[in-house]
Amino acid sequence: MMTGRWLMTALLIGGSSAAAADPVIVDEEGVDEEAPLRNYQVISDRLGTAGTLSAGAVSWLVADGYRMIIDLRDEFDESEANAALAEDAIYVHVPVSWPAPSADELESFLLVMAANPEKKILVHCSANYRASAMTYLYRVLELDTDPEEAMADVRAIWEPNMTWLSFIARSTRAR
Repeated sequence: MMTGRWLMTALLIGGSSAAAADPVIVDEEGVDEEAPLRNYQVISDRLGTAGTLSAGAVSWLVADGYRMIIDLRDEFDESEANAALAEDAIYVHVPVSWPAPSADELESFLLVMAANPEKKILVHCSANYRASAMTYLYRVLELDTDPEEAMADVRAIWEPNMTWLSFIARSTRAR
């Protein structure tokens, strides 16, 4: 369904069994582990963020209890969406512009999150920059998470640039 600047596509997904080499993982204890994801971060028992998923990531995520993957990259990744239909997870594409994130994109993301409160969800993009920032906004705006706590999780992945700091500030003021 195309609405405004966003396309949301839900597909059943799965993954292959190939593994990635030594990605960085940051969980609530700050422990690095091996996983087939780039910049993987555990936010809670129902929410994680990551950058690019490698070939074995979907199978790994499903084995870890994730039931939905939200992809914020601009381009729909058919191979990721179709990688492992047998895994019975939900793939949702909510494109968010890297150079110019918009209020409409945020609203689309928040709608998907609100519609799936019981699912364990991974939010990802290319490097976990968009994913961590959008997840920050979800946590602060919808879950009433302390902004400093949520920003500490973002900064564990990256230091947001002026575009994203401005977007975060505008989005939090708008509510």
